[in-house]
Amino acid sequence: MKKILPLLILILILNTYTNAQVPPPPPLQTGETWTGLYSVSYDYQTNGSIRYFVQNPANSSEYCTILMAQQDSTATVGVGRYIYFAYSTDNGNSWSSDALDVNFSWGFPDMSLRNGIPIIAAHRFNTGSSVFQDASFGAFGFSQIPGVPLGTNWSHLTGTTNNNIVLVGAPNDNVFVGQSTTYNGTSWSPLISLPLVGGPSGNFSVESGANGVVGIFGTNYINDGYLYWYKSTDNGVTFDNGTLIFDYLLEGTDTLFANITGGLQASFKGSEPHIVFSAYNATLNVFPNQYTTEFVKPKILHWSPTTGITQVAGKFNIPNLTDTITTALMTPLCQPSLNITSSILSCTFTTFIRGNTQVVDDGSVLNAGEIFATYSENNGVTWKTPVNITNTPGIEEKHSSLINNTVGAIQNPLKVYYLRDMKAGGWVNVAGFGKAPVYGIYKNANIYQIGIKYINSNAASFNLSQNYPNPFNPSTTIKFDIPKSEFTTLSIYDINGREISRIVNEKLNPGSYEYEFSAGDYNLSSGVYIYKLVSGNYSDTKRMILIK
Repeated sequence: MKKILPLLILILILNTYTNAQVPPPPPLQTGETWTGLYSVSYDYQTNGSIRYFVQNPANSSEYCTILMAQQDSTATVGVGRYIYFAYSTDNGNSWSSDALDVNFSWGFPDMSLRNGIPIIAAHRFNTGSSVFQDASFGAFGFSQIPGVPLGTNWSHLTGTTNNNIVLVGAPNDNVFVGQSTTYNGTSWSPLISLPLVGGPSGNFSVESGANGVVGIFGTNYINDGYLYWYKSTDNGVTFDNGTLIFDYLLEGTDTLFANITGGLQASFKGSEPHIVFSAYNATLNVFPNQYTTEFVKPKILHWSPTTGITQVAGKFNIPNLTDTITTALMTPLCQPSLNITSSILSCTFTTFIRGNTQVVDDGSVLNAGEIFATYSENNGVTWKTPVNITNTPGIEEKHSSLINNTVGAIQNPLKVYYLRDMKAGGWVNVAGFGKAPVYGIYKNANIYQIGIKYINSNAASFNLSQNYPNPFNPSTTIKFDIPKSEFTTLSIYDINGREISRIVNEKLNPGSYEYEFSAGDYNLSSGVYIYKLVSGNYSDTKRMILIK
């Protein structure tokens, strides 16, 4: 009997894992690939922001993504909830996936890199967090690092420059004061209290920078609600006493505060921290039900020691942003994610725009989120007008995640991972709202309008010139004229009409412009390519030939 019982337990575990109902493939748009990750529940992953996406620093074509998922639609809340991961070795064109550990139900993961290898934190409700590390990037050989102190849930983690691991979370005691522990390669340090930060699920960000710098960021959940950070200069062995980042922003007669529902995420440029976070004024429940909330002046803000507070997004640059949404635990602008290269800061976030709704199972009309993206060329002082990179009316996207840091001057196109939710809302098995397929989507997003050179204002008429040289390898110059201020797009397509890059996507002043297009930025093969200019009512298309 002693031998039979473990076998029965193993069969039961495997049956739970294999009792998955694979949904039909998701609808995809240009630049999107399904990672193979899906869930039939848990469309809401965490309060605030996630870090579910990493890139191999030794091979920029290799990625790893994760998802908290329940793949058995008959299961109750928390049962059969596992962490799934997927690898790509070909720039996101194809993916292979697996489950992290199906011996127990896990929740609320976070992912980072340690010495270039993915590490994942997740928790079991009654015991706290565990940390898993793969054998190498793409090895599908995750194993648990033992000894994490008990009692820390909703953990976030980072690998440091000397390959320590810093883990941050909070106990499940309704007070949620932050606490951290550091792994030095042999053992975990005792938990230390972080009284200035705290809160449940997603209310932290922990990141590492150059020269042994580590930052822990969060809001003071139980006291003043302000945003603070703790700094370490010895790879997380010790931390200072904490520093205030943001208390409030006066906007006319309104006062805007940071909030855990909106989310926050940090990253480092060298040893300088940058953070993006959601802020808004007080909320009010309004018609038609208890899930409908009005938010006052929601914004995404940015902070660094050099710039102070700057504004990333709000109604000032998204005019059709809604103030009132019917959903749970989200705000009109929320869940920001941050990527930093040597010259660009990029930010994605969930956005609710007016009129983008969906009717769900009980007849309720819910708001459906979209993913918007923007970037800064001056270290966060100013930000470009955000663009909608999903644009799927009636279908929801949320929980976007960017690669933390990228080697080089620019990651073009921007690599983004997010969830596509076929039934809008942030519920987990709530009666009346039903269950729906949720998919992990990878996208190459063409948001950058960098390298457009303004020649002069002497444009007599609309004109798109033939590129020169032509044929070319690897670079060629495209010149165009617009005689009046119009919203203008300049796009590159392959011979089958698939958009490769949208170089220009904004209102331009009258004048002559040119752009140097490099095929090497997109790993293009020899062939015929098309470029198209649209400015107001004017449109023209030309062909160019790449010979390698």
